[in-house]
Amino acid sequence: MNIEKEEQTFKTSFCERYEELLIQSQEALETWSKRQEEIQQLGLQGKEVGSELTRLQANFATAYARLQRHTHECALCQLVSKLAKGNVNALGYDVAEGSSRPA
Repeated sequence: MNIEKEEQTFKTSFCERYEELLIQSQEALETWSKRQEEIQQLGLQGKEVGSELTRLQANFATAYARLQRHTHECALCQLVSKLAKGNVNALGYDVAEGSSRPA
């Protein structure tokens, strides 16, 4: 499992809001991707089709931006991210000494 996937799994285990936003983002991406594929397979064209795809893309971009914003604003998600990356020293814990150090 890669680091990003591990971090994502870690966050969904600890932060319910992150999980909600992640699901919304994934659903929006899936909807957009499926509709793109359908349109391509059916050979649909035109202004309405283009507008629909633009709207679906914007829905995904909005959902993903919410997820990213949450990740940067949520102290729990930031902590979990550091833990997932093995950045223990950034948390104020001296591994060699086995004790907390002042922040």
